[in-house]
Amino acid sequence: MIEINEIKIALGSIIEKNKSIEKKFNLKKGTIFNLTGIRQRLISNKFETAEYLAINACKKFNKSKLKNITHIISVTNTPSKRFPGISNHVSTLLNLTNVHCLNLNLGCTGFVDALEISYELIKNDKKNKILIVTADTYSKFINKNDKAVRCLFSDGASSTLVTYKKNGLKLKKKVFKNIVNTTDELSFKENGIKMNGPAIVSFTIKDVIPEIVNLSKNVNCIFSHQAGKVVMSQIQKKVNKNIFLPLNYRDHGNLVSTSIPLLLKQNITRFKKEKKILFCGFGVGLSASIMLFHR
Repeated sequence: MIEINEIKIALGSIIEKNKSIEKKFNLKKGTIFNLTGIRQRLISNKFETAEYLAINACKKFNKSKLKNITHIISVTNTPSKRFPGISNHVSTLLNLTNVHCLNLNLGCTGFVDALEISYELIKNDKKNKILIVTADTYSKFINKNDKAVRCLFSDGASSTLVTYKKNGLKLKKKVFKNIVNTTDELSFKENGIKMNGPAIVSFTIKDVIPEIVNLSKNVNCIFSHQAGKVVMSQIQKKVNKNIFLPLNYRDHGNLVSTSIPLLLKQNITRFKKEKKILFCGFGVGLSASIMLFHR
């Protein structure tokens, strides 16, 4: 059994409203919100790298909470340095020498994937104490003239403490999907991040939502990656209306691997009361990671 004890967040410091993009591309007022459901994005300044935001998220913890950390699992698609990884930077910040540093190159499934690894580590040894750190700055790698991608993504980081708890979250089922021959649909190219929006929507509707619907039977709440209006409205239509399905993409855009941690932090009281919880991340790959927990 595990418990998500505490979550800290660090977001890009620049608030980018839709009107600035609409003005640049001569779009009618309200065009971006009507298409994406996103009102604004949080964008990093030139100093706020993925590493910088990750460390800031970790600094928000009381140092006493992070004593005896056994594992640091970091997740990012957009490091400013090829190596060492973010977990190694965090270990230096926390002055941890006897710690296992794991660095995952993952996107929107990243937090769920790190949570699955954490569960297995704690299942193997109840004394394990894990810090999951997610961080991405997609805005630094998007072509400024690509209005379709630019209007979706925000920059941010999270730091999540995961430990053993006797009556905590027990993993009941997990589903992982990876669709072959789709690696170019959302990928990093020489001239920036490229995304085939229709392909991703099709993947979500055909391969992800049916799994969510199947696993959400008798579930109290769903914490889903915040992919924007088109995808999230489809999920809302398909799942039981009584299920708590929080959304935050309107004011935060798509935060990649930090999407679910922010959603959890914003609804932490409700989360800790719920008995049957579904986590689902989907995107880069094209892949999906879905986990069902009972408390």
